[in-house]
Amino acid sequence: MYDFEQKVTFPDGLFTDICLNFIRYKRGLGQKFQGVNVYRLREICRQLNHEVSDTPVLTKDTACLIALRRENEAQGTQLNRIGILRQLAEFMVSMGMEAYIYPKHYTLKYKYDFTPYIFSQDQIVSVIRATDKMVYTSHSPNAHLVFPALIRVLFGCGLRSSEVRKLKVSDVDLNNGVLTIVKSKNNISRYVPMSAPLTEHLRPYSKALNFEPGKDGYFFPSPYGGFYSETVLRDRCHEFFAQANIPLLSNGRYPRVHDMRHSFIVHAYANLTNTYHLDLYTAMPLIASYVGHTNIKDTERYIHLPEFHYSNITSAGQAIIASSVPEVIFDE
Repeated sequence: MYDFEQKVTFPDGLFTDICLNFIRYKRGLGQKFQGVNVYRLREICRQLNHEVSDTPVLTKDTACLIALRRENEAQGTQLNRIGILRQLAEFMVSMGMEAYIYPKHYTLKYKYDFTPYIFSQDQIVSVIRATDKMVYTSHSPNAHLVFPALIRVLFGCGLRSSEVRKLKVSDVDLNNGVLTIVKSKNNISRYVPMSAPLTEHLRPYSKALNFEPGKDGYFFPSPYGGFYSETVLRDRCHEFFAQANIPLLSNGRYPRVHDMRHSFIVHAYANLTNTYHLDLYTAMPLIASYVGHTNIKDTERYIHLPEFHYSNITSAGQAIIASSVPEVIFDE
């Protein structure tokens, strides 16, 4: 069975039609149920089809089994899966089927327990040089042009994977050096100014692919004219990381695509505080607005700074502390 909008195949079984109808229901409400949510629903569907063989009923035992945190799984991934499972159960109940709705109060409060990989400036240069070594291939004739530009945008603008992959030609203003991100996470749109060197790199790229201003195609097109999948981008990035001698993490894997966004935010913060001498409370809102965060706390959790940046955090409050705490002189 097939999700035609995203071209994802679901395994055949008792729950397959239910899951596909659930996707149609969510999209019919105008919700963006796509990307990783579809893949996690497919995994839930696979487990349900495996556990249940007679009647499509979601029991408490099956729901709790699916909700269990897996080995080396980030808590955020687990909670996202539980959320999708709960919504699926609510949909089943609304359709007159029997389903156990996993209670919200059973869900642990999210604790950001993941440590991202932060690329150093030298490592970023090495990865970009690895992309520049790509050569033409007949099965993907534009890949050697697309990926050097795409990786530069990821490192240079801190976009999310979905934002850079789905960037349209009409969203890229090379005259003014500005990207327009349309209805991204939380349905938020924003402008993203690019650096002059990045803009200069994208101009000949745009000409090489014969883009026309205002054209509705994708700025980083796949060989089939659509946008690259998250999996293809991840695999390509891992190839570049290997060529750039980026070390494997403790789990035996390479850093994630999203770690380039982490790295951008950390380096942007360091630049604003070190070069432009902005304090913590001025720099944070600027970065949050640039990367599309609606809550300042979403940005704060990205700041996994090396020790030499710690002074920027403490010094931001020194003037206030100095004027608020009276000096105490102890008699000897």
